[in-house]
Amino acid sequence: MQAYDDTTRKIQNAFMEFFSKKELHEITVKGICEKVDIPRTSFYYYFADVYEVLESIEDLLIENCAERNKSFVSYRFKKDGYSKEGHFRATLLYIKENDFWFRTLLNKSKDGLFIYKWKKVIKRDFLKKFRYEKIDMKEEELVLEMIASGCIGAYTYWVNNLDQVPIEVVEREVLDRLCQDFF
Repeated sequence: MQAYDDTTRKIQNAFMEFFSKKELHEITVKGICEKVDIPRTSFYYYFADVYEVLESIEDLLIENCAERNKSFVSYRFKKDGYSKEGHFRATLLYIKENDFWFRTLLNKSKDGLFIYKWKKVIKRDFLKKFRYEKIDMKEEELVLEMIASGCIGAYTYWVNNLDQVPIEVVEREVLDRLCQDFF
């Protein structure tokens, strides 16, 4: 299993290096294989094409963010207030650890699929939170879209300005404040 993970990660890293400089349709399996130093048959063992590599990266990042944010639904922002260790800290640290991938996808995904997928997960989690808190929201879809867009906007701004904006500012002044407005 380790070889699978290592090879998959190498292919994904090579893909992202190319994707940060090229359009998706300009990235070739041959180029990735040369960069990773594997035969094309090995590439096709793991992925059908470059589009599947992109999809695997998007899904991995989104799933890992969602996993780190599981406790969100049961956390009571109004009752418990801002958490000193930071409620969104694990998600933000994950984004920071993978800043190149996030920055590339957020800035280069012209079709918006990565953002769409991520917003879908954010909306799902906020909808669960609304149900948990027994909040009956009029215009629920509009509110969920606004929240998800705000979160993605904050993440995008931050990942493009990591040196100027401390993680605590994004966490406390944007994400926790957004939650306190609704919960």
